[in-house]
Amino acid sequence: MSRKFDLEAAHKASIYSREQVQSSEICGCFYCCDTFVPDEINQWADRDKVGIGQTPLCPKCGIDSVLGSASGYPITLDFLREMKRHWF
Repeated sequence: MSRKFDLEAAHKASIYSREQVQSSEICGCFYCCDTFVPDEINQWADRDKVGIGQTPLCPKCGIDSVLGSASGYPITLDFLREMKRHWF
């Protein structure tokens, strides 16, 4: 990976990210390193005041480690693996 990204900031982009994820073309999980479209997400954590979940759970593994392409981070296998090495 030629460009270095702030992995702390990228992690923060995975929390309370419903709007960002739903406006993304593709999403990726930095736990299982799989990719998927936002419509595949059917479970959300961190409910807001009206009970709507704000943090996506990966539809493949169920972990709250999802980034959407609208976050500005690359949803590539290399980047997801780099995030996994850092956080897990």
